[in-house]
Amino acid sequence: MIGLADQFWNQTEAILAETPAEVDIRRDHFYSQPEWDVYQMRYRSLGDYWLFAWLSVPKGEGPFPAILRKPDYGSVHDLVYTSLREWAVVMNPTYRGQRHSDQTFQAEYPGLLTKEIENPAAYVMRKVFADALRGYDALFEQNVGGVGKTALIGTGLGGTLALALAARRRQVDAVAANTPMALGNPISIVPGLSYPLAELDDQLRTQPESRDAVIESTLVLDPMHTASQIMAPVLLSVGINDASSCPLAFGEELAELIPKCDLRVYHGASEGGGHEHAQIQLCLLYTSPSPRDRG
Repeated sequence: MIGLADQFWNQTEAILAETPAEVDIRRDHFYSQPEWDVYQMRYRSLGDYWLFAWLSVPKGEGPFPAILRKPDYGSVHDLVYTSLREWAVVMNPTYRGQRHSDQTFQAEYPGLLTKEIENPAAYVMRKVFADALRGYDALFEQNVGGVGKTALIGTGLGGTLALALAARRRQVDAVAANTPMALGNPISIVPGLSYPLAELDDQLRTQPESRDAVIESTLVLDPMHTASQIMAPVLLSVGINDASSCPLAFGEELAELIPKCDLRVYHGASEGGGHEHAQIQLCLLYTSPSPRDRG
């Protein structure tokens, strides 16, 4: 299975290499403040699809630490309001179908998780994972803010995208994956889960003949297959009652596969540890050594 995942990622990287990002960046005068500038970014991904991101850059001389926030499953995509913008580059990118991204395709919720799922080559979530790679590369192609140490943050689907990205971009310095979605793992198609993972069970109940195609399309996206390739320290959070994104058993097994993982288990569901966990997360992001500095 790991071989199939590597093959998928290598093919995806090859296609992206033939698609120039063509980063376009424009200052947003309304959201910019005396302490930081805010920019609207647009860049190309697979299929010449244009993606959108908010980028916040502190005033002063860089390079600055950077936070790349991978989006969760949902249509809303707004500017990130955080005090970290005073001293860190903060990028909040979209994936295809989210608000502000290319209007040629609009995501449906529920529905995106199973869009074209019967055709692995067309399955939209495979393209969403490619969009995650392209967003990271666009961060380093923009020319308005020098980037130093880089941390990835994500919740739900965003947590899974952050883990996948860290496995493919090993210069990442730290990862905070909160209740990462179990997409592609066998546990994701177990009956009785909540949405959004329940979309997969809906697909199998209404179209049972599609079971093999569903497994084939999603299998390569299982973070279990690439977890051992992550060099950065990972802070992973799970909720003991999570039935919609990261079931406890999945989170615990995933943590065992990540070389440097700090697993935090909370009494809750997909919301993770709330404010308490947010403070732990901040400590990780800016005290972790860079993989480039390790022997």
